[in-house]
Amino acid sequence: MKVKILFVVFCCFFLAFKEASADTTQRFENYLNSLKTLSGRFTQINSSGQTASGQIHISRPGKMRLTYDPPSPLLIIADGKWLITKDREADHVDYVSLENTPAAFILRPHVLFSGADVDVTNVVAKDKTTEVTLIRTAEPEAGYITLVFQENPISLKEWSIVDPQGVETRVILSSVKSNISLPSELFTFESPNLIQQIF
Repeated sequence: MKVKILFVVFCCFFLAFKEASADTTQRFENYLNSLKTLSGRFTQINSSGQTASGQIHISRPGKMRLTYDPPSPLLIIADGKWLITKDREADHVDYVSLENTPAAFILRPHVLFSGADVDVTNVVAKDKTTEVTLIRTAEPEAGYITLVFQENPISLKEWSIVDPQGVETRVILSSVKSNISLPSELFTFESPNLIQQIF
């Protein structure tokens, strides 16, 4: 009987948290859905403290480009269907279905944090920022993404991705300009020969 009561209490608490988090995160959903383009600088930091930087461009829905500064040879492009990673030194290219990557959380045509396939697991309000942590409902073990929003006015300041092995990668944005015109050529990529597809 006690187990049953505890289960009911847990369910009520979880549902209440989902309702509260949905109310809290609605304004961040609205911000992302109003965001058509974004351009600026990024700094990437991994769990071991290694850093890289470069230029970021986003064009919603579905498009993103990360051009890493030397000495990093990486170029990452989301073209609406694929997330493409190119090693410019090795002339090696990986294609991953965009929908299977954390980038899909913010690049979808309509961002919905409490959708059928997305759950909000944590919302942390700090002095000038709010952190929203998301997982895929069907694959909670696949890792999670935390979006960090600056308040007043709302803007996307950074995100961090934790993979199934617990390795964290942070991407911090700076010098951001929003809803400006971006050439479509930024998000096109052709590699007729060296393609490795990962599904």
